[in-house]
Amino acid sequence: SMSAPGKSGNSLFSWLGDDNRMVDPKSAEREFKHILQNCEHVEMAFKGRRDMLLATSKRIISIDRQGYSGKKCSFTSLPYTTITGFAVETAGSMDKDSELKIWTDFDDIYYPPKEDEDSPPPPPIPRRTYISIDFKKDAVDLFAVHRFMSERCLRVEGKHKDADGFYVPNLRPADMPVSPDILAPTKTGAFDKLMGYLGADAKAIDPAKVNAALHGDTHLLQADEKVVLAYKSGRDTLMFSNKRILLVDVKGMSGKRVAYKSFPYRSVRGFAVESAGSFDSDSELKIWIKCYWIKGGPGNTIDQDLRKGKADIVAISNYLAEQTIGAQDGNAALEEGRTGDTGSASSMMNFLKNDAVATDPKKAEEQLKSSPNILQSDEHVDACYKLGRDLCVYTTKRVIQVDRQGMTGKKVEYHSTPLRHCQAFKIQTAGGMIGSEAKVKVYVDGAPDIRQELSKSSSDVWGVNKILTKKVLG
Repeated sequence: SMSAPGKSGNSLFSWLGDDNRMVDPKSAEREFKHILQNCEHVEMAFKGRRDMLLATSKRIISIDRQGYSGKKCSFTSLPYTTITGFAVETAGSMDKDSELKIWTDFDDIYYPPKEDEDSPPPPPIPRRTYISIDFKKDAVDLFAVHRFMSERCLRVEGKHKDADGFYVPNLRPADMPVSPDILAPTKTGAFDKLMGYLGADAKAIDPAKVNAALHGDTHLLQADEKVVLAYKSGRDTLMFSNKRILLVDVKGMSGKRVAYKSFPYRSVRGFAVESAGSFDSDSELKIWIKCYWIKGGPGNTIDQDLRKGKADIVAISNYLAEQTIGAQDGNAALEEGRTGDTGSASSMMNFLKNDAVATDPKKAEEQLKSSPNILQSDEHVDACYKLGRDLCVYTTKRVIQVDRQGMTGKKVEYHSTPLRHCQAFKIQTAGGMIGSEAKVKVYVDGAPDIRQELSKSSSDVWGVNKILTKKVLG
């Protein structure tokens, strides 16, 4: 925090009014030119009750008045590369405020100490890990805000892979202003028209119709953006475009309070699809985002139930792999011809047997390119290990954990972690005591760590070490 500069404290704080609305970006730029770079321009500006948000060509600046007098001010700068998700939420019938929400890629959560030993711990405070700013109902064009955030936080199409095939942010250059058309007023009634379309139960919906609806009066999608997969779950809608995961979350009895949440693919650190079991009506999708606060508390997982038979979980898995893993390094980390126990590859149920021993990578690859077909065409299996009913597969691009669940074992989760998000690893050799198996632990950036046990009979813990050494260290 620092004292607020400006012509004078009084003029600055009279300008920072208590009226929750959009303000003229040019006047905001003149008032705050002392904190901007010469080449930086304010493109949108919002006043809150005691705070303010400036959206410039390079960053979001959060200005927070503190203390009883409000003469103490903090200025927090968030480059667009640190923003891993954003949302706008309409006001409900009983609510006065609509909202802009921003998720960041750093952990600033504060856990207040307990008042005494017998007291429950106070709720955590997200601070700059998750930022929300309230607007007076109808005082801000929420869809214009959403369009602006899309222009600045989503990758520029056609320029999003580096030489190794990694998907990189490649955001709109700072010297390329957001078009005034993006900020043009949204047509009256656009929200009601869109929500009238997004009804019904959880099922796959026609992407062409979704594209037409989202490119309509709301212009929720960018001009060069299209929805490839779309699903409904109750009142909510889950969509995968060529640039982001878009969730439309309907809240409250009236359904008037709706959050439109966008997570660029660069924010995804891992994902899992789970087939429906014998007694389950739903299959499930989990996506781990590089953020630290979600659903009102610490966490980073998006969970979505999908109606059994209505959603192609293999198609979802394959599309997420293409967008988050891409064409990156598909080279093998182990020498050709390394094999172990082969086992049966006639089906995934028959394939998942025995203890954690190395299986034939070629057989595992055949399985995962047929039933289910979840490997990319240029992706190959380096090594495969079994533990009871489950499987851990190291491919040239990711680690896939295959987890059979329930009594029948028909409910199967396929959890993919891109190797490029694996930060560090630990190898533990087996000891002489009973229950002292060899173990592997991989520390993952923004997703659950990978923990794998190997049977004492498996000496190939060094095979895993070799894969991880090559893929993590390069």
